Amino acid sequence: MDVEKIKEIVRRKPMFLILLSIGYLLLVSVLKWTVHPILGTLLFIVGGLIGVYFLDIAEVFFHLNPSPFRSILFEAAFIVVSLFVVTSSGSMITNGLVLSIYLAMILWQVGEWQVQKNLNSWYRLVAGAVSVQIQRSILIGFVILFIIETYFFIR
Repeated sequence: MDVEKIKEIVRRKPMFLILLSIGYLLLVSVLKWTVHPILGTLLFIVGGLIGVYFLDIAEVFFHLNPSPFRSILFEAAFIVVSLFVVTSSGSMITNGLVLSIYLAMILWQVGEWQVQKNLNSWYRLVAGAVSVQIQRSILIGFVILFIIETYFFIR
């Protein structure tokens, strides 16, 4: 992957999503370490900043279209992996990475929901149609699990 592709990935990410991700990382850092940051705080933020672009870069690097990262199957597997990392890993950079990727997936889904009024593309690998109400319920569940994982990390 060349530098121009990376620059394009950075440029095309909406500033609102970047600021929202940075705000989340700073809020979690303050809640976990209060006003006494340590090296782990910096590593958490660095991991989180990498996570903001991680899946975008992977999609471009591996020429993934449609992206397997934007699917309910990846989401389900990611929930298991992220929960394991947040509850078991002592690596702050890894915790920042998975929580930031999780937030990025939520923001992708919310953005798609606002435009399409459904998440049908996320269910393309599932046999049969999934109703909009079930899609909404799963998205809400995904957000609730994100909040729980964030809580586990902070405590």
